[in-house]
Amino acid sequence: MKKKPGLSLGTILALCLTAAVTVGCIFLFGKIRGNNSNVRMDAQRVLGVMGAMIQTSTDAPNPQATIRTVTVTLAPVTVPPTANVPAQTATPAPVFVQDTAPQQYSFSLTAGGLLEFDSDISDSVYNKQDKSLDYRAIVSPISAKIYADMNLVTLPQVINTADRKYGDILVPFEAADAIRSMGFDGIILGTEHILDQGAQSAGDTVTALTARGLLSTGINLGSASQCRVVPINGTGVAVLSYTDTLTQKTKNTLKNQPSFFNEFDPETVRQDIQNARNLGARFVIVCIYWGKADAASVTNAQKNTARSLAEMGADVVLGTRPNRVLPMEMITTTGPDGKARDTFVAYSLGTLLSESREAYDIAGILLHLNLTCDEQGRVHFDSAEYTPTYIWRQTIDRKTQYRILCSADAAPEGMSEQQKEVMGRALNRIQTALKDSPVSQRR
Repeated sequence: MKKKPGLSLGTILALCLTAAVTVGCIFLFGKIRGNNSNVRMDAQRVLGVMGAMIQTSTDAPNPQATIRTVTVTLAPVTVPPTANVPAQTATPAPVFVQDTAPQQYSFSLTAGGLLEFDSDISDSVYNKQDKSLDYRAIVSPISAKIYADMNLVTLPQVINTADRKYGDILVPFEAADAIRSMGFDGIILGTEHILDQGAQSAGDTVTALTARGLLSTGINLGSASQCRVVPINGTGVAVLSYTDTLTQKTKNTLKNQPSFFNEFDPETVRQDIQNARNLGARFVIVCIYWGKADAASVTNAQKNTARSLAEMGADVVLGTRPNRVLPMEMITTTGPDGKARDTFVAYSLGTLLSESREAYDIAGILLHLNLTCDEQGRVHFDSAEYTPTYIWRQTIDRKTQYRILCSADAAPEGMSEQQKEVMGRALNRIQTALKDSPVSQRR
């Protein structure tokens, strides 16, 4: 009588493997389904926040992932005032950018100087009937010049989200709509006045900008905190912001909340640049609010600071606070690999918008840089150009109007001969200031 055949060892192993795979698939599918709810992103926010700031999953990394950013001009929106919104104090998780195999990356930048919505400018667009303000007519003439992968500007004021009261430091929330309509998507808040109204107002400013899809940096509140790496064109770009000038009100606020502000400190900057590199940044931009408002030239201290920033690893240094445009230079240092590396320094981008009619306050520039990071990680500057700007003020029906113009373009209809001469002199001052700088006027 034959024995009844039993299960072989190979069969048992196969059955165990099948069971393990089945259980694993069930777990994996459940995990994927659960993660999907966390990775859905609003498309408008992705475009408005310069490609958005995302957190790469550490559970299921994808080494082949490539992030691309498409630059568009967003239509202006009206967002209700964010009254009684508490200041953001939580610091979001850092952004990790995964690179593919070594390759070349390109990135374009447009940067403007001081964008000041002073009280006279607000008066010029105030509608008494519905108590509203619309700044878009002021900024729209220059918006066609702002279309890079990243577009930065400095806002030296605080946004009022509670009501429409305004002054020279406090501006209504419609100013944020105007900034967005211009095409800017990154706002530098690291200025001397950002904490003049207290930490709550600074937090409300960050909230108002974030609600309109705008990235901000310069204070350590929520999404404005330092060392965020923005994914653009498959790689990371970091924007760091500091100031060496503080008002007494800001100093008083910092006594109770010293971590709210990014005051310039060389060791802190060094650590921030290194952290940005560790988080995947191939391009590092350092924005610094420095010097005197009426400065007519670059100081030796600023030159020394710029060289130090270059040695720390900054690729671009953007200076603001002086009302006028100051020269630019390319600083060459030695990188960690022992090879030469370049850092582009703009000591002052001047004034993009202001109520002042002082000769040097009515002219500024938009700086345009095209950068490439090669396979070895070295950054090259493919082009450096500027658009000269002019603040046109005119009176129509006894009401003052302001417009930001490109001073190299033909004069708009309605501009008087006297104003044409003033705009011409403003253009000449810009050209003179930059005649020996490594930058050319954009045609």
